[in-house]
Amino acid sequence: MPKRVLIVEDDPEVMHVLQEFFVGLEHGYNYEIETATDGMKAMPLLRRTQFDLVLLDMRMPRMDGLEVLKKMRDHKIRAPVLMVTANEDAEAAGEALSAGIFAYVPKPFDLPRLEHLVALAISGAPPADAPPDA
Repeated sequence: MPKRVLIVEDDPEVMHVLQEFFVGLEHGYNYEIETATDGMKAMPLLRRTQFDLVLLDMRMPRMDGLEVLKKMRDHKIRAPVLMVTANEDAEAAGEALSAGIFAYVPKPFDLPRLEHLVALAISGAPPADAPPDA
């Protein structure tokens, strides 16, 4: 059965990289990818579809990743979230971790680490199993 993934990212180049990343994965899963370019567009998708994983950009126009995450929790949407960001904002990272993200993923991506985190999140493993940043 395919795994459903939502990518919420406002940068078209990063969106393309993430889509291609999932095409190349070989975990034994097929991935059905849906995309949204901001949090406002993501929320209707999150309400109507049960995703196995959400990749959520931290900084987006109209509704940022933390707002989306809070709304997901308010609506009891429990998909694991990988929070993606180019900003090294320790306070925002702490807030995202406190809100229950699976892991914080800095840009530019360390693709082997991202692949490991995706495999853990999809399998239901606890995020504590993630390797430390190199």
